[in-house]
Amino acid sequence: MPVAGKGTSETTKPSMGADNTATYPKLKDDLVQQNLNNIAKQNPRLDAAVKGDNGKLNYGVGSGTKTEADRLGKIWVGDGAIPTTDGKGLVSADSLRVYRYPDAKPNAPINLNPTGTQANFETYKINPATGERVRVGNGHMSI
Repeated sequence: MPVAGKGTSETTKPSMGADNTATYPKLKDDLVQQNLNNIAKQNPRLDAAVKGDNGKLNYGVGSGTKTEADRLGKIWVGDGAIPTTDGKGLVSADSLRVYRYPDAKPNAPINLNPTGTQANFETYKINPATGERVRVGNGHMSI
């Protein structure tokens, strides 16, 4: 243990901005994944929304009531979510998840919408080259 006023044999290296910059994207990605894992643990339908369907953009996540969909939607977008610009859903604080309220969708394929009404659990990524938000998943919950 070092004595006050005396040096120590350990060398400490101050944090360099470049080191922090290099690790930031990985840390951010890790936090996003940890958040998704926590969401997925709360309900099998949310787990299905997080996992997607082997890279397909559109996929089913099960069925439920409007009340269940709205409860799961609030979990999906998390604290700090705000209404979508059209008022038909909620968008997460980081803008990477959207919950769209149940709505009649008569033109959707029957395999994705057997009841004619569905809620949507959407996932987005940010294109690093353009900064644009790109939808990468759209889970459909039959109501």
